[in-house]
Amino acid sequence: MIDRIHHIAVVVKSIDVALEFYRDVMGLTVTDDRVMDDQGVRGVLLAMGENEIELIEPVREDTGVARYLANKGETLHHICFRTHDIDAELARLNAQGVEMIDTTSRNGLAGRIAFIHPKSMHGVLVEIAQPPVGAHESSAKGFDHLAVLVGDYAAARETWKRTLGLEVVREIEVPARQQGIAQVPAGQCMVELIYGTAPESPIAQRIEQNGEGMSPMVAIEVKDIDAEIARYRAAGYTMPDAATGPLPVSVTSTISADQTHGLGIQLIQFGRAS
Repeated sequence: MIDRIHHIAVVVKSIDVALEFYRDVMGLTVTDDRVMDDQGVRGVLLAMGENEIELIEPVREDTGVARYLANKGETLHHICFRTHDIDAELARLNAQGVEMIDTTSRNGLAGRIAFIHPKSMHGVLVEIAQPPVGAHESSAKGFDHLAVLVGDYAAARETWKRTLGLEVVREIEVPARQQGIAQVPAGQCMVELIYGTAPESPIAQRIEQNGEGMSPMVAIEVKDIDAEIARYRAAGYTMPDAATGPLPVSVTSTISADQTHGLGIQLIQFGRAS
């Protein structure tokens, strides 16, 4: 059974440089820092409530991560879900005929891991992990939501239910943006399946050009967005003033991905109008 998001992973050119933002400015705590020679990468995990952000840096040029970085630049690489029995999950997925990168589990930074092929998840590279005893654990809220852009919402909704056992609990229409948002809970975080409600909508056009997949951002709930914006601006980061967000009674502001080594950081405050 999958019960929460374990981490989202960002591939970066230099972990040491990226830590100047994620550790020193955001204030996240490093929970693991290792070079995995068999994979040709250095990986660092940083705790954020019940979730973590993983930074991945290739240490060899002949690896898939190195090619990914060369082709796409610093950006979101994958999303990882936690399970307490990875072998049972893999047996279920293999029995369903889900296309896998790993049909058996192997050692990784997050514990025993396996990857589902993006073709099976509408362009999203999904990792499943069974963390080791003593790994980071928290009941505090971490991520508020992540965004996945989907062209065929009905098919994507069924895929997330069948493959990961995660179901849509709420559907929101945003007429002003010609888009729909379907919320899929994974722990305290929502995975939002975002789709266009008209062929000419910006989301539909973006998917037409770039395909389905994860949007390189994570949303974090804050109590005082103006204070947080001021804090990041004081640290030298450019952010717009808080403005009405697509979710009901919310305001948001975002530190763009080009300032944060490939992962846009959206701050969101609920219960307030702009």
